[in-house]
Amino acid sequence: MPFTAAGTAMDVFGVRRSLIKAYRDFTEGGTVIRDDRVAAFVEKDLDSKSQWSDPWLSLNPFFQSGGTVAELVGDQVVHPECARIFQAGKTEGGTVPDGRPLTLHRHQREAVDAAARGASYVLTTGTGSGKSLSYIVPIVNRVLHERDAEGPKAVKRVRAVIVCPMNALANSQLKELEKYLRDGYGQGHEPVTFARYTGQEDDAKRREIRDNPPDILLPNYVMLELMLTRSADRASLIKMAKGLEFLVFDELHTYRGRQGADVALLIRRVREACQAPGVQCIGTSATMSTEGTLEDQKKVVAGMASRLFGTTVSPEHVIGETLVRATDEAPGTVPAERLTSPAAPRAYADLVRDPLARWIETRFGLATDEVTGRLVRRRPTTLDAAAAELSEQSGVTKEDCARAVEATLEAGSQARHPVTDRPLFAFRLHQYLSKGDTVFVTLEDKLSRHLTRSYQLEQPGSGGKLMMSVGLLPGVRPGVPDRLA
Repeated sequence: MPFTAAGTAMDVFGVRRSLIKAYRDFTEGGTVIRDDRVAAFVEKDLDSKSQWSDPWLSLNPFFQSGGTVAELVGDQVVHPECARIFQAGKTEGGTVPDGRPLTLHRHQREAVDAAARGASYVLTTGTGSGKSLSYIVPIVNRVLHERDAEGPKAVKRVRAVIVCPMNALANSQLKELEKYLRDGYGQGHEPVTFARYTGQEDDAKRREIRDNPPDILLPNYVMLELMLTRSADRASLIKMAKGLEFLVFDELHTYRGRQGADVALLIRRVREACQAPGVQCIGTSATMSTEGTLEDQKKVVAGMASRLFGTTVSPEHVIGETLVRATDEAPGTVPAERLTSPAAPRAYADLVRDPLARWIETRFGLATDEVTGRLVRRRPTTLDAAAAELSEQSGVTKEDCARAVEATLEAGSQARHPVTDRPLFAFRLHQYLSKGDTVFVTLEDKLSRHLTRSYQLEQPGSGGKLMMSVGLLPGVRPGVPDRLA
């Protein structure tokens, strides 16, 4: 069972320790073991973390800036109203734009430029990179410009369809649109309209959407299929989305095999039904291709997207992330006195220069591509492995190193950038829990029989000694007392 926590002001490591203790108490409390040797074996097995491995830790990296939306407005890259729409920290549901200018990442800016050229493109940036803005900003910008050009006689129609593979993702996208297009304007006064259409809506809401089509529609791919096959919906779709301009597929990697073929045909049918041969197709995915060089990966993704969308996506329009360091360059090693100090610096400027914080960003967040020399995300590792490495380098005990790393990560999660308000360390713990399993023994005397927790019919290397289950290890049937003979 995965357990993931993002670094915030809470004590994430304390939460994790409490979770493990509670789970161990729960599983041990549901089993009575009568054989002392089996009991000792189970206790040792639990002490070895067989049901709860060390948590994996990863950092969300910093991205190269693409400028603020206000700067893009000044350069006439986007519509002037975008400066009011795309602000960070606006009051939820408020009618006054009281936020601060939103800074785009470089890959978001590249997406805006690609959309302006009329190109179809794919975002292959990782978790926490703001992929949604990479198509929301271009869509909103286009709608605002067209509305100005068409004037008060502009026909209400669906100009963009954002397709999510699951309703949960559609609901998340809805919240994202509300944050930018409703907050600062008030409900009913959105500068660009939007609506969810996933089957969660009642008949009255669906009629309302058909009668008053929004600029942006958020269906899942099943509902998009139904809109083409139901006669009433098909007629309304043609009316609502004639000349569709944007077709977005979030989480592109989910459309594989037969499902991918079905979706590819669906896209072609939507293009035909909406009389939109020139629709711009946009895809997003954090896990598309990892083989070969960066250029090789772009070619693979471009080929896959071209087949799926039925339109050309060139490798230059496969947009990846450009990472930068948040802290100063990492030191060769961290001084022992820093690892044994009782607390980490709390101020953002001090943490940026702190040797342990610099080491943490490199060890958990960033690596250098050997071919291109560019910064890339480092694969997650465990805190235990990192502490052991740090201990070997510094001569400080692994326990002290682990405590110092935890304290610095917590301090970094609370230290905010003075301009963007982003925490220095947005880290995640990935904790996996497994249920208990049966204890297997050979059919011998209690004092000499072979014990294992792995499912086996025979004891390896024994010449055929049979192994039998003697009961359940904690966690197999939670809450039901079991007895191990």
